[in-house]
Amino acid sequence: MLGALVSVLSAICFSTSDILVRRGVVRAPVSHAAFVTVILGVPLFAVAALVSGQLFRAGDLSSSSYGLLAGAGLVHYVLGRYFNYAAISAIGAARAGPVQALSLPYSVLIALLFLDEEVTAAMVAGIALMLVGPALMVERQPSRPVAAAVAAIAPTSPPQPSAAVSALSGLAVGAHAVRLRQREGYLFAMASAMSYGSSPVLIRAALEGESGLSVLGGLVSYVAAAALLIASLLVPARRELLAALEPQSVRIFFGAGFFVFMAQMLRFIALSLSSVAVVTTLLRFGSVSTLALSWAFNRRIEVLNGRVVLGVLISIAGAVLMVA
Repeated sequence: MLGALVSVLSAICFSTSDILVRRGVVRAPVSHAAFVTVILGVPLFAVAALVSGQLFRAGDLSSSSYGLLAGAGLVHYVLGRYFNYAAISAIGAARAGPVQALSLPYSVLIALLFLDEEVTAAMVAGIALMLVGPALMVERQPSRPVAAAVAAIAPTSPPQPSAAVSALSGLAVGAHAVRLRQREGYLFAMASAMSYGSSPVLIRAALEGESGLSVLGGLVSYVAAAALLIASLLVPARRELLAALEPQSVRIFFGAGFFVFMAQMLRFIALSLSSVAVVTTLLRFGSVSTLALSWAFNRRIEVLNGRVVLGVLISIAGAVLMVA
């Protein structure tokens, strides 16, 4: 029961992070979002591990556990997070979420093969629904512009007072229209699903029997991912890209980084308390909160319609079947 509650809280934090990322990548490259959120996670997890006392129990983890956690960090925080943010940039958070739900059947399949967890007929039916949901969201005209004012969120130059007033009132339409890049977005979302679906199995294998070291496990994974990203700065092009990072984008990505840190910490705790199938399924309920938060805060830069709502609901129904 506790593992289920922690999983739901984690899902809500993931949703909050994703809608912040959606706002940030309107004006900044996806790599900026991935870099800032991963690097920020290291000190946050270090403080959490220190406060919880787990930092002083580093010797309790075996070398194989460290290897598994480091692998989980590279797969999840480097590959998965980049693909996730790229998908959000291309098709929006509300559409990317149900596609990434495919990480659930992938995780269950891996858990079946390596952790001896069971798969039932209900799970098979759930997987079918989770495949149908994202398919319903594909638009026939992917280049249709959204009637939204992106320039109100990410102006290319300081607006005049009258324009600012119009933008705040929601009446102004910016010079740049958001367009769905469906092929790119859905491919990135599926790649993200594969990455996100692999990491829970690695975490579960590393922390099984060590439920009291979940925060330390998160720190190890973040350190491994951050080390790779910092090492990438040896490439001149990467340094030039980060040099262009704007203060406003940094603030948005810091907010996204904090919420994704909370989500990941809760996720590690949940995986140390419950099975991979239960945790990954309950995390899918984040699609509902993502849809609600996208409508509340990002509806001017998202394409939200009945197809998206139906796709999310069908995907959630599939997730419920998988734990029925």
